[in-house]
Amino acid sequence: GKAVTMFAEKLKTRCAVLLRQNENEERKAERMPCRLQIEIATRPSPIKAEVFELSVDGVLIGGAGAAAIPTQEILKATLEEIGACSIRISGHTAAGALAEFVSPDAVLKDRIEDKVWSIHDEYTEFVTRAMEAGDAVTKIFENAVAKGDISLENLFDEDYVKIEGTDPVQYRTRFLDWADRALPEIQEAMLARDARAAFCVAIDRNGYLPVHNKIYSHPQRTGDVAWNTANSRNRRIFNDPAGLAAGRNTRSYLIQSYARDMGNGKTIMMREVDVPIRVNGRHWGGFRTAYKI
Repeated sequence: GKAVTMFAEKLKTRCAVLLRQNENEERKAERMPCRLQIEIATRPSPIKAEVFELSVDGVLIGGAGAAAIPTQEILKATLEEIGACSIRISGHTAAGALAEFVSPDAVLKDRIEDKVWSIHDEYTEFVTRAMEAGDAVTKIFENAVAKGDISLENLFDEDYVKIEGTDPVQYRTRFLDWADRALPEIQEAMLARDARAAFCVAIDRNGYLPVHNKIYSHPQRTGDVAWNTANSRNRRIFNDPAGLAAGRNTRSYLIQSYARDMGNGKTIMMREVDVPIRVNGRHWGGFRTAYKI
């Protein structure tokens, strides 16, 4: 379709991304973060909701109405920028209802694929920026090891020691003091590059986030768990599916969306691009660049 053609033309100026990306066929099945309106024909009245992820196979439907959509039924729907389609809800998650397209014809398939590739194109800027950040952080890590500022053994420390009196629990590692000195400058610089960015942080393979952006790194308040959850997010382990996916991804980049817990029952839908961090060829974790949907 037209979107695929436009994407191919723009790729000529995206060499930094292309040289490290040979996964297009595999990526076609990925759910791309988006924000599209959908109306689903149900009884006694149609359900209007939002789609937060789109792939060639299906969508993630969020919002208050998502939980009311019946499962395992073929439902008629109208999806913004794509049109009429049939969907089946395969299950419900904390993020919303997972739906698959049912028997799309060739015209509908083209529309869906065009939109998926269009979103891919929109993310090229984000992917390029994330890769640049990942390269910069990798150099900081490797230079520190080369200069003896921190040993490779300590950098890969997984002995997470609880910091007493913290709630949610925060942790220390043998590389935390070094990270507190080395990471703020690059992370704050990356955050400042785009007003749409919510956070830019390094995370290890187990979801441990030693140093957050300054806005989320306030000292905890004793007894105020909700405030701490939103404002004291450094030194914590985010081993939820999104956190582990970011830390353990080894492909050139990962695009994902999820509901971010901000405490007090409040969640925010996020989209992010994650790239791997390797130190002397060894996978340490990932660099997360996140944006509000």
